Amino acid sequence: MHESATVVLRKPGKPDYTVLATYQPIMLLNTITKLLSSCIAEDLVQMSEAYDILPTNHFRCRPGPTTSDSLHYVTKIVKDTWRKREVVSALFLDIKSTFLSIILTQLIHNMRHNGLPTQYTDWLRQKVEGRCTTLKFDSYVSEQIPLPKGINQGCPLSSIIFQFYNVDLVVDMHEIGKGEDVIAFMDDTLLLAKGKSLH
Repeated sequence: MHESATVVLRKPGKPDYTVLATYQPIMLLNTITKLLSSCIAEDLVQMSEAYDILPTNHFRCRPGPTTSDSLHYVTKIVKDTWRKREVVSALFLDIKSTFLSIILTQLIHNMRHNGLPTQYTDWLRQKVEGRCTTLKFDSYVSEQIPLPKGINQGCPLSSIIFQFYNVDLVVDMHEIGKGEDVIAFMDDTLLLAKGKSLH
């Protein structure tokens, strides 16, 4: 069983601390585990780039692409469409509780489907399954709470792992064509549709 401690902190300057959103949980992870996770994350990034596993319009956690590149990508699509005297419609999506909502079986399926070796998915399964945490707030310490899904937000693997988790959304929309495109930056996704009118 993988145990961690989650310290619950008050967000400063909030008017009402009876509201759950005024607190920020911070999970404290084992340092040695974070070092190994950093090594695995580096491997996954290098493999993704070497074998073109992840779509180029999924920005973040990759050598080269930056936030500015994603903005230039969107700006070019919009301006090129306007030059043709057409219109662009945009839908912005922000996935709530990104890392906490990941379902391990789907993540591993996506990683295997995209050609990652079983050594990585087996290691990831062992790392994530059987986790539990203890909440600490002021002098209160909870019983151990099982974590049946999700990955640790502070883990160096989180960002690259999430790209594999939502790769289907990005690939499917990007390949549709027909005046549609998608740009993803971590848990923020932008769907674009262009045409002669908004209809």
